[in-house]
Amino acid sequence: MPRRSHGNAARLPTARRRTAAALRLPAAALVFICVVLITCHAALGAPVTVIGCDQAASAIQITTSGDYVLDPSCTYTTGITISASDVDLDCRYAVLDDVERDDGRGITITAPSDVALRNVRVRRCDIRHFLNNVRVSREGFKDLAEGHEYDVQYENVVIESSRLSDSRGSGVFVNGYVTGVTLRNLDISGSGSVGIYLEAGSKGTLVERNHVHDNGYGDVTPEGIPFVVGGVEIRYLSTGREGIAIDGSRDNVVRRNVIERNSYGGIFLYKNCGEYFTQQPGQWWTRRYGADGNRIEKNRISDEYTGVWIGSRMAENTLFMDCSDAPYSTGPLSSIRLDYAKQNVVDRNVFTDVAYGIRVEDDGNAITSNRFRGSDSTDQAVLVGTLYRTSVLARPVSGTTIARNVSSIRDNLAPFGWIHGHTGTTFERNRARGRLATLVPGVQPTINFHLFVKQILPGS
Repeated sequence: MPRRSHGNAARLPTARRRTAAALRLPAAALVFICVVLITCHAALGAPVTVIGCDQAASAIQITTSGDYVLDPSCTYTTGITISASDVDLDCRYAVLDDVERDDGRGITITAPSDVALRNVRVRRCDIRHFLNNVRVSREGFKDLAEGHEYDVQYENVVIESSRLSDSRGSGVFVNGYVTGVTLRNLDISGSGSVGIYLEAGSKGTLVERNHVHDNGYGDVTPEGIPFVVGGVEIRYLSTGREGIAIDGSRDNVVRRNVIERNSYGGIFLYKNCGEYFTQQPGQWWTRRYGADGNRIEKNRISDEYTGVWIGSRMAENTLFMDCSDAPYSTGPLSSIRLDYAKQNVVDRNVFTDVAYGIRVEDDGNAITSNRFRGSDSTDQAVLVGTLYRTSVLARPVSGTTIARNVSSIRDNLAPFGWIHGHTGTTFERNRARGRLATLVPGVQPTINFHLFVKQILPGS
């Protein structure tokens, strides 16, 4: 079969075919360039705004949608506030550093409580020394009526691929009634307080693939922290803080993180008691919800005193916190209040060299398929129970599921324990050093004189 000719060129004389081909080449090239330009424009979207070194010492406000980049050759010293949806901020590894230590915030994402924010991404930043290196908030959230806190929500707010170091307070602070936040691929270290703080009422935060380490030492000093009681100054040694605080925050997923060497522990779940009710009334607000319905899964937690503590304030003395929640047990120097952290799941995590892997002091929680390793035979894998709620209110911890966990802690054949009683506990298929384990009576860990107070210094 003769080969089919292509268009009219085959019927032209040779010279004319060459001329036509010569004329067609620029046209083909033009078509190619146009296709490339259209494709690139579609991929790039809106033009990119460069926030240059001339603005590095100024407070930067991003109030319109668009793509923004920083200049990596300079240091930004005052912080950036984002208050618009559809914003992509690529720091390109530029440094944001509160060199004046003026208690600012590195990057703040915020809008009035009746304004929704969507599709905000912050990435490739190196943020240092701010009060909070990252803060996501809603203006006026304390005034939201009960039952209407989530009428307006945030969606797809992503902080990722960044280094956050040496904040004076929490490294990342997700404020009250904030929703839809993802914290991903962050290295968070040296925070004076908590590495990641999920404030009361926030919910639906995804915390994944972060390295949260060496946080919570801001108040840990050998000379102690001054504190005034009845006009007398005393000094105390502080416990420091944990890597991740889930404070009355719900329905979060914390997964595939590496959490290690934080001052007081790995992940604590609790409800703030309404602190500083009379001492700082302008800062006080009602905390309505417990730390309920969270999933903590597939994390690696090591070199901590406590790995995961559910209901971490249930037996803690909060006398000097000036709480609005009513105490159920009081003494000359003590005030104990209920804590709330129910229906949480701790699943498929690995704990290495942790004194108390998982502690459970509230009801309806599930501890499943975790692994515990350690070289110290006194380490405990799981400890269920709470002192004062059981002894004063006759309400032991109930409804705990402990299943399919495996401990290889050296020389410890009884790493699963209970204290002060428990009811409705499901304990099945747990193993210790290759043998089926049982749930045995345990020993109450030390309860400090007061929340965060490890020791009152002599002579103070």
